[in-house]
Amino acid sequence: MSQKWDVIVVGMGAMGSAAVWHLARRGMRVLGIEQFSRGHNRGSSHGGSRIIRNAYFEHSNYVPLLRRSDVLWNELEERSGAKLIHRCGLLYGGLHASEVIAGVRHSALLHGIQFESIEPAKISNRFPAFAKYAEPIEEFIFEPHAGFVRPERAICAMLADAEENGAIVREGAAVDHWHERADFVEVTAGGITECADALVLCPGAWTPELARELNVPLVNARQVIGWITPYESRQDESNAMPAFFMEREGGASMYGVPTASDQGMPSGIKVGFHGDGQECTADSIDRVVRAEEISAIEKAFARAAPSLAGAVTASTVCMYTNTPDGHFVIDRMPRLRRTSIACGFCGHGFKFAPVVGEILADLAMRGETNLPADFLRQNRFA
Repeated sequence: MSQKWDVIVVGMGAMGSAAVWHLARRGMRVLGIEQFSRGHNRGSSHGGSRIIRNAYFEHSNYVPLLRRSDVLWNELEERSGAKLIHRCGLLYGGLHASEVIAGVRHSALLHGIQFESIEPAKISNRFPAFAKYAEPIEEFIFEPHAGFVRPERAICAMLADAEENGAIVREGAAVDHWHERADFVEVTAGGITECADALVLCPGAWTPELARELNVPLVNARQVIGWITPYESRQDESNAMPAFFMEREGGASMYGVPTASDQGMPSGIKVGFHGDGQECTADSIDRVVRAEEISAIEKAFARAAPSLAGAVTASTVCMYTNTPDGHFVIDRMPRLRRTSIACGFCGHGFKFAPVVGEILADLAMRGETNLPADFLRQNRFA
């Protein structure tokens, strides 16, 4: 057994990296453990872009956390010197009474978030890419402060800053087992056993295997992402378009990010479906993208943004990991004093990473947080 740490964090995806970042900046002796490598593409924190937004249709309780996360995203970008945030705005489309449109409006009005309602007949003047949409849309809402963040860059920036503040990050070390004892927590990873005063678990899609004691039924779902290159040369138009989230008739909503290519990432407009993926496990997921899946993405995008219709020139597979109610879990592990967990984010969680890391640092250091996250405790499933 090596030295005793203040905190060990397992999983260096978005949430775990953010926890290590905050803990190190607070002077904690922190060890981060990752079974792959930082910024890897085996889980859910990859793909070159992740949408950030504040008018949260999923639940208005998220908005204060999002506002804190915005502050921290800006701080991370400034500290790292890397371009992480792109404020291109976000366009929502759907029916007046739908979960998306009604939910966005409710959150925006409740929390004073700037937004613009656009009549479908006028969308061609505002955003020409969506002028001849084919879905039954009654209203568009534009959130100008929204946009996207670079996930791989952000994770690497958080970990680099943490290491500058003394953190140690061990990559290529899968956790064999962990155990909370009376006075410390013991973690064995890659054949090496470490102990700490506190443990933070951020296993992502591996939560069912690594945190069975949580007793929250999590479901992993396979999701396909494609990058579309328009058939015609419309680079200026695709650069000017916002990110979007469109409801579809008889299918999962479609999201998209404009010209979201990054170093090492495919070029083009990134698009995918929000939900309805095939259930899988983290290690058995099928990573082969099939022709019919590519065709479905191309057809759906052509209905949403006809003037930019094109071919999928690159694709990948990622995972959603969801709780039964679709909301996150950030809490102490049941019946344990020294172990905290964060899970159930995959699908709409990346944007919260900086504030989740702050909450996890609070829980590890003093067992509670002043941030408004009580609605995400695991005992709601008791």
